[in-house]
Amino acid sequence: MADGRAQHASTDEDILALAAEFGPATQEAWLKLIDKVLAGASFEKKLVSRTYDGIAIQPLYTQKDWKADAGFPGGAPYTRGTSALSTSQTGWDIRQSHGHPDPETANAHIMEDLEGGATSIALKIDPSGENGVAIRSLKDFDTALKGVLLDLAPIVLEPSGPSLPLSAVFMQLLKARGVKPEQFHGNFGADPLASFAATGKLITDMDTVLARMADTAGYTAKNFPNARALNAKSIVYHSAGAAEAQELAFVMATAIAYLRALTKAGLDIDTACGQMAFTLAVDADLFMTVAKIRAGRKLWGRIAEACGASPEKRTASITAMTAPRMMSKRDPWVNMLRTTVACFGAGIAGADAVTVLPFDHSLGYPRDLGRRIARNTQVVLQEETGANKVVDAAGGAYLFETLTDKLADTAWTLLQEIERAGGMAAALTSGLVAQKIAGVQAERAKNLSRRKDALTGVNEFPNIHEDAVVADRPDVAAALKKRDQGPVGAVAALPAPSDGALMAALVQAAGNGANVLALAKALAGTPITMTPLPQTRLSDGFEALRDKADVFKAKYGAFPKIFVANIGRVADFTARATYAKNFFEAGGIEAVMGAGGDEAGQIAAEFKRSGAAFAVLASTDIIYAEKAVDTAKALKAAGSATVYLAGRGGELENALKAAGVDDFIYMGCDVQGVLDAAHRKLAAG
Repeated sequence: MADGRAQHASTDEDILALAAEFGPATQEAWLKLIDKVLAGASFEKKLVSRTYDGIAIQPLYTQKDWKADAGFPGGAPYTRGTSALSTSQTGWDIRQSHGHPDPETANAHIMEDLEGGATSIALKIDPSGENGVAIRSLKDFDTALKGVLLDLAPIVLEPSGPSLPLSAVFMQLLKARGVKPEQFHGNFGADPLASFAATGKLITDMDTVLARMADTAGYTAKNFPNARALNAKSIVYHSAGAAEAQELAFVMATAIAYLRALTKAGLDIDTACGQMAFTLAVDADLFMTVAKIRAGRKLWGRIAEACGASPEKRTASITAMTAPRMMSKRDPWVNMLRTTVACFGAGIAGADAVTVLPFDHSLGYPRDLGRRIARNTQVVLQEETGANKVVDAAGGAYLFETLTDKLADTAWTLLQEIERAGGMAAALTSGLVAQKIAGVQAERAKNLSRRKDALTGVNEFPNIHEDAVVADRPDVAAALKKRDQGPVGAVAALPAPSDGALMAALVQAAGNGANVLALAKALAGTPITMTPLPQTRLSDGFEALRDKADVFKAKYGAFPKIFVANIGRVADFTARATYAKNFFEAGGIEAVMGAGGDEAGQIAAEFKRSGAAFAVLASTDIIYAEKAVDTAKALKAAGSATVYLAGRGGELENALKAAGVDDFIYMGCDVQGVLDAAHRKLAAG
């Protein structure tokens, strides 16, 4: 036994230390190695990137970079989640969005999603049918939600326009279905400031609108103890072009405005906080998605604390929605990758619910395949990858912790500016919000145009011969016409907003047969207006060029063409020829590849046979010095309306211009500008 112990001890002492001959890894040593690789180039320019909020993202983070305290999951400052176990036991709520104008069709889609794995529904509603389900009556609501167990599947309303009439009719539906008040766990979706930002109008003055919203919250708190009345959404700001810190600042400023309205109406701060929920946009930038959700919880926890809320009421209920801004119409299959990354980021960041938009979302109303893949993206991430099983997967990672703190700090600074300007309502009407976003959007548009920001399938690696993806485009007028709306119903004189009295009267009126339009009319006053925030997508600029190419093809039977005048051997021209093809096809101009060779006359003859309107030279700088001038002259003589050269031209630039080269294409040039000019020339004939 003694000999055995001795042998065991000897073995322990002889264990091989695998890193014994390597020195300790330090940041200083790493920086010295990087300096050698950079060979004098700027570290900041080459390796440090910046967000649109101006936050620097370093190539390497260490413990020295993060000095904050993120606490524990479920504890202040709530960066790490609102509960100790977060979504690790049940998974996040798989919430799918529906907005088909026909209530019957919407119902069929909703039932498919619920049967296929969705656990809650975001119901977009617009009585006009233009931007959501055309729900005008209790019957429409009942049709849209036929078969849905409202006590088991939470419904989150997303009204387009006034929310009170829709909330009242929906509350009446809950009563008619026999749903016990405590069994409903949804959200009535009031967010008048976001609606104002998106549509540019409110049916009456801001003070009245906020007072009515507070009345709804008071009624909800009393009658639906597990539901919320308010859902502060950032999507409208994100789709307008806002950067991440701006988005957080705007949505938190909105929440502060709502808290003021609720407490002014007599609600205590804990009750007011309990009525608040948030919906944040998430996109394919994984780092920023994770940091944004974590920073959102931290910001709301600090705001609620400053307002005097109890610790258990300082937690933010956050839904993440994959951003409409990142969705492309061209090569929409790539949207599956974008939404998967966004969903994964939201999941590991601890979002309470996630909505994944179908890949064909931007094309119209999604079809079965798009909806199925959207919900299965979430099911697979939860059931097969276990993305939800680790509580705060980003916790302790120096990059994520540092980025979370910097994002929260930057948002807080802007939030303070908005408060000094009079709050979110004043910031909207004065144009401050639009001004802040416009500056970022201009910079982003420039980067997209120059392909510094790459969009796969759009401004990078386009496929102009892709099969068209078709989405549903229903006849809204026909959908409205076939609905049996029945009588509008009378609405008695409504009381002033006070402790839920107004909402109680609206619910009663809905029970007496008043429909959404009648309730909205009874609530209408002197409307207020502003210029709505633009709703854009990152791919808009390049897709507009592709649309022009489609018009050209419809007129002439083929896409406009550019001949790639390859000079030399395959090894000489392949790199720049591929670049040129990618460049021009991003604008729908089809690249016709030349065979290569050294004879200018032969290349020009090949250009003539191609039927192309333009030509672009592609080869190495060495070959350009020998052959580019003669080849450019030959192409011009052969009828090329514009001759481009793939490269900068260098010392040959003036000679090349004199020979007929009209423009140069290279990394960092204004791709969209060059393509737009080409289309203008095509249109001019």
